[in-house]
Amino acid sequence: MSMKPSIMIQICKLTVFFLFISFSAKSVSFAEIVFEESNDDESKAFQSAMTKVNVYSESESEVAYSDYCSSVVPESVTNSKAYTESFGAFDGYETGYYIGGNGILNPKINTISNSFSFETRYVSKTVADGVWKIEGSLMFYESYHPIPSPFHLELHGFWSEFSGNLCMVGTGSAYSKQGNLLTPAAVFRLRNLRDSSNITTLITGTLESLSSSDGVSYFEPISVVMFPLLNYEYTFDFREFTHQFSGERDGLKNLAFNELPSRRFCSMIMGHLNEFKLQYTRDCSSGKQTCLPFVRLNGYLPHFLSFSSIRCSEVERRIRVLIEFRNTSHVRKYPSFNPNTTLIGEGTWDDRENQLFVLVCRFLDIGESWSNAHVGDCTTRLSFRFPAILSIRETSSAMGQIWTTKTANDSGYFDRAIFRSTGNHMVGVPGLKYEYTEFNRVKNLCLRKVQLLRNKGQSYPSGHSTDLKFDMLVKSSKNKSGWGSADPLAIGQQLYKPYLFLMDLPGTMLERAVPARLMNVSYEVNITLQTPIDVANGVLFSYIEEKVEIRAEGIYDSETGKLCMVGCRKLGSDNQVFENASVDCEILLNFEFSPSKPNQIGGYITGSIESTRTSSDLLKFDRLEVYSIYKTDQGKSSIWTTDHESTKVLLSNTLMCIFVGLQLYYVQNNPNVLPSISLVMLVILTLGHMVPLALDNETLRSNKQHWNMVSPHNGGLIELNEVIVTVVMVVAFLLLLRLLQLTASARSRDRNRKSLLFAEEMTLIVIACLYAAGAKFTLLVATKKRRLDVALLYFSSVESWYHSIYNDFKSYAGLILDGFLLPQILLNMFSKSKQKALSCSFYIGTTFVRLLPHAYDLYCNLNSVYYSMSQVSVSPVRCFVSAAWDATIFWGLLLLAAIIYLQQKFDGHCILPSRLRHLESYSEEFHS
Repeated sequence: MSMKPSIMIQICKLTVFFLFISFSAKSVSFAEIVFEESNDDESKAFQSAMTKVNVYSESESEVAYSDYCSSVVPESVTNSKAYTESFGAFDGYETGYYIGGNGILNPKINTISNSFSFETRYVSKTVADGVWKIEGSLMFYESYHPIPSPFHLELHGFWSEFSGNLCMVGTGSAYSKQGNLLTPAAVFRLRNLRDSSNITTLITGTLESLSSSDGVSYFEPISVVMFPLLNYEYTFDFREFTHQFSGERDGLKNLAFNELPSRRFCSMIMGHLNEFKLQYTRDCSSGKQTCLPFVRLNGYLPHFLSFSSIRCSEVERRIRVLIEFRNTSHVRKYPSFNPNTTLIGEGTWDDRENQLFVLVCRFLDIGESWSNAHVGDCTTRLSFRFPAILSIRETSSAMGQIWTTKTANDSGYFDRAIFRSTGNHMVGVPGLKYEYTEFNRVKNLCLRKVQLLRNKGQSYPSGHSTDLKFDMLVKSSKNKSGWGSADPLAIGQQLYKPYLFLMDLPGTMLERAVPARLMNVSYEVNITLQTPIDVANGVLFSYIEEKVEIRAEGIYDSETGKLCMVGCRKLGSDNQVFENASVDCEILLNFEFSPSKPNQIGGYITGSIESTRTSSDLLKFDRLEVYSIYKTDQGKSSIWTTDHESTKVLLSNTLMCIFVGLQLYYVQNNPNVLPSISLVMLVILTLGHMVPLALDNETLRSNKQHWNMVSPHNGGLIELNEVIVTVVMVVAFLLLLRLLQLTASARSRDRNRKSLLFAEEMTLIVIACLYAAGAKFTLLVATKKRRLDVALLYFSSVESWYHSIYNDFKSYAGLILDGFLLPQILLNMFSKSKQKALSCSFYIGTTFVRLLPHAYDLYCNLNSVYYSMSQVSVSPVRCFVSAAWDATIFWGLLLLAAIIYLQQKFDGHCILPSRLRHLESYSEEFHS
């Protein structure tokens, strides 16, 4: 008994309808993300929106609420079917930190993460006044199991807005130390959860196992702390504390934010409140406890300070931050929290002094459990600024101070400490300048050595290329060796950055006194030296390591490749303030770049770092010989990449024009095959060549702007290439549009148009199902990946996530275009076509065109080692596809072309098993 074609169509339509509804639900959630991200608090809104794309299964816990929580918040029933996902000061998705949980979790604060997430999916008011029913889940990510396997709990319970207590019970899953799957039951209690919060609000609680202590699912109690995001009220009125920051008004010029758009305040501030090196204003090596607001870390002074934002207000220009003291400079991807070494503060931007002033509080009553922890002792102050002028003695783009308002006799007093950024990250900020100050020393030691004659016929790195940044190997005459790096800070009138974001600098006397080919340069040179000890029979057992930090400035001769600078190195403790530490400024640095030759990726660098002091001087150090290599000019690499991309697009579209033209010639000589060509296939190809007219031109314009920054004299060549590429793309699009018009016209006049319409409709339904499922999967993977990062407190910018989603869907669209023959294969199957609808030159040629990008990506991946070694890299955006995936697509395209060949030689059903060829009856029945 055969199924009526109309019934089959209706079933397929219902399938598409339900799939569309499911996909639309995801789209609505994505739209909510876009809407919520327009609010001021971007990180908070994003975390809330990400939870909306998760689908939960409704399963009621077997644990009775009244047995464990009735004394905390009495059980009640809801009075409405309406529900939400947020309550009190809690958003629908909150994060916090924990300690304990031995048996399932690592009970100690570790260097990986001790964070957890609390997500609510159901919040509804009950008949009891001020009591809300809550359903949600807890997720802990630092389990014992070697494979990432979070401890997950599904909970339900009640929250009282009057008492601020929350109590929930439920069950979940986790892994034991031995890797066995467990199903623990637990009770979760939180305190101090109100409708609003301020600086002293610290939500604490516990998660306790309901299993007996000898049970396999038992775990030790877990203490948690949380910082609510919603309804936060800034506590301090900074007008009352102005006098406490008066000493920070030192008259130094700082970068101002009052001229920047208000919406950029949070991104600018929090983008640079990351990691800083601590420097103490006095010697703290004697074991004094007055250097820190708390005891030492494992007996050592912390070397680094880091910030993490809890909240930032664009309009008020105020922030709420956690301030952590650490011994290591490693920035954790998934940050941990230790209240013994962390402070919490509120900051506001002072437009008059262009500084961020922060009132800081401590976490008190911290023990093995955090149950009694609270915030208090708000006597610590912190200031933060962006210096507007950099120099050889001040190269930090951000710096600040931390001190206490207590007197030396008070308990908890500590000496003022300074912190500086570990690098210059402010290039691109208006107003930032570099000031050259060592003109006389450079003139005496460098200018007199300059060769005024140019080395004819030889080429050296230009003054504004990335070649001037290099790593090095160093060696001294006394068996010392090591490695280091030389990083330009300023080149002439431009602040240096690898991607050449240029900033104007003030002119100097030096530039007016020397030929134009000579450029002012400023460098940061960092070297690690190792002195071997305990050497026996030539075998090194250990060594003494010494770090040397030199700040230098001088001149670079772009016609001889000579770089000469004078420098200063800091002496003494690494954690001393640079100005207060002893400084040795009798240092001369000489480097010489070898000339670059055609067809070479770069050249070598030799040089020396030596002291100009007399041999009897105690600060005299042995001459260091320097060896290095440099890559080819970034500008050449950029124009090569741009030209290569343009050539690839031009070649692909030129070939497409030829193959579509041959198909048009073929149908002109064989007009009877036109109705058998798939309209769906032609629509896909036409759209695939229409969209890049906008997208690819935008990419080319971006590459052109980048190249114009490197070499503005070549902009005309880029524009000419862009015009040629665009013209060929338009021609390919018009030819495909013409083929689509001819096919649609012939189909409408064909006597078998009803049968072909049925086959085309079936093709469209199948294709729509496949493409919608693929799009849903693409969005699901992207959102799940982002949700995991948010849960683990790894906050990347919303813009970067949008860009990632865009790239994912762009790749997916390319995959659809790669499978352009699939609609024709389906049409041949549903219509049992025996027509040779496509010429061999068209479907084989177009397949070849679609193979070109994957061959290019495959080439990039297989040669990535070569590119890494030569430091000449093609854009990673073009090489994102793995070699295995490219190979899969390669063989998939060849398979589709082979199927078309077989179908056109035999019939549309030739690729089906014999038992499935009864599909022919559908078409015949419909035709009859």
